[in-house]
Amino acid sequence: MAAKLTSISKQIHWSSLIRAAIFAFAWWYLPAWLFFLVAWGIYFSPPFESRKNMPPFLVLLGVALATPPTLLMAAIYGVLCYYLFLIKDLLVIDRKSARTMLAMALSFFLFREFFLAWPAGLSAGALVWAWVVAIAFGALANGVIAARRGIEINDEHSRSSRRAAIGVSALFLFEILVACLFLPVDFIYQSVIAFLAAALLLDLVPAYFFRELEPRRIRVTAMVTAALLVVALASAKWGI
Repeated sequence: MAAKLTSISKQIHWSSLIRAAIFAFAWWYLPAWLFFLVAWGIYFSPPFESRKNMPPFLVLLGVALATPPTLLMAAIYGVLCYYLFLIKDLLVIDRKSARTMLAMALSFFLFREFFLAWPAGLSAGALVWAWVVAIAFGALANGVIAARRGIEINDEHSRSSRRAAIGVSALFLFEILVACLFLPVDFIYQSVIAFLAAALLLDLVPAYFFRELEPRRIRVTAMVTAALLVVALASAKWGI
């Protein structure tokens, strides 16, 4: 038993865990402005890989600032922050998949806060914030692609193609967010529907950009997404 506990202790990256715990505690306990300063200080200690992982950090920070503090959400944001620090400190072996998973998780909470803020449906303010959320998602997707090392993303043509792909993805997600505002369902189901669209984009767009997109992958991803969408729509309580 002692040997197992020692092994588990060695697998925990305590520096990242302590910083994530400080992030969660500061969000739950401190005023928003002081939490903001603490979060920036934690993120840049150390500054290694800070620029490359800036998009998910900014989205996590924005979502946290928009959420009323509770112990449950403090624990969730602490876990996300810990995962981000593992990626930033190069402590995760499969960093490509890790960045994609983190972007998906942050996207869900981003959509959750958006639909919570606009329960009444479509309005001018909702349209503006839908653009903000879509741009934030585009930043996450761009971070997933840009973090890939290699010469395929360094030339000007590839950078232009990446910007075009991210722009189209953000526009598509904006349309999904607006469409979900018309659905007479709970904000959780609205968030799930938007999340499925985001997950589809985060899986297929980078694969297309790096020439890893195959017909079989498109079929499997589309079928799984469609099945999950049917389940979500069938289980939702429609307020018609």
